[in-house]
Amino acid sequence: MRPFQRPALLAALLGKPAHARTAAHSRHLEILITRPGHQVHHLRIDLDTLRRVALWAVAAVALWLAITVFMAWGQIASSGDQRRAQRLAAQAAATWEDNARLQAENGAMANTLLALKQRVDGLASTLHGFVQKRAEQFPVEAKSGSQGGIAEPLSAANAPALLGEEADLITSRLNLLLPQARYLASLEAARPMGEPVAGNVAITSDYGLRPNPMGGGVEFHNGIDFGVNVGTAVHATAHGVVASAGWKAGYGDCVVIDHPFGYRSLFGHLSKILVKPGDAVTRGQIIALSGNTGRSTGPHLHYTLFYGTKTLDPATYLLANR
Repeated sequence: MRPFQRPALLAALLGKPAHARTAAHSRHLEILITRPGHQVHHLRIDLDTLRRVALWAVAAVALWLAITVFMAWGQIASSGDQRRAQRLAAQAAATWEDNARLQAENGAMANTLLALKQRVDGLASTLHGFVQKRAEQFPVEAKSGSQGGIAEPLSAANAPALLGEEADLITSRLNLLLPQARYLASLEAARPMGEPVAGNVAITSDYGLRPNPMGGGVEFHNGIDFGVNVGTAVHATAHGVVASAGWKAGYGDCVVIDHPFGYRSLFGHLSKILVKPGDAVTRGQIIALSGNTGRSTGPHLHYTLFYGTKTLDPATYLLANR
């Protein structure tokens, strides 16, 4: 089998003549074109020039390919960088929005806690003032004034810790306030309030000095009298325990109730007693019916309030409901 032989033009371009005749003229290629009955034509090609043209063409094609690949790669890289930049910008915008939202939420929570603390402080002051005003015999610790100090602005970094401390502070203040509220509630439940008879009943005799209704002179009346008919329902004016129920000199048939914190109430000139000593009673409960027993000039209810061994003017406690 005959080995493959390259054409003369290709061999000449590659620098290796294909035939001995061509090797004698290594820098040129002569081509004879003959046709029967026609003149022979000669075609002579400068191989050096052709080689230079071929090399320049190959170099141009290679350069074009390199530039094309570089530009395509640059475009791909630029597109990737652009997408990456857009992704980073979107992440930055989302982070900024999250930070702004968290900052707004922290600010709103701080304002809510501050308002809650102010309401708690206001409630504490109200309770203090109410107890002091309504029960001067029970001293209440005075509220200390506010103290100055170094302020720390609220920020996204310290907001969780500061808001947590503020919530703990409000909780501790509420824990201190609740016992006072319970105390006030028990005090108000124990304090005899309102009228022992229903309706806007006329008061026929006030607390203090008055002319002696049984004869001449002046006497000190230690309660108030309600002008009611015999058989009118008499109500307890506070929670307590019946201390006595029966006849008592001057008061006729009467009921005495002991209340917490040293209060005591007396209902005199009764016609019928509906409780007995030791019974627990509640405010508003019917304990007896009014009458005209004992030292009395006509049907009425005598009502006396005591705190310890001293009598109180019941009118002050009636006005709370009137």
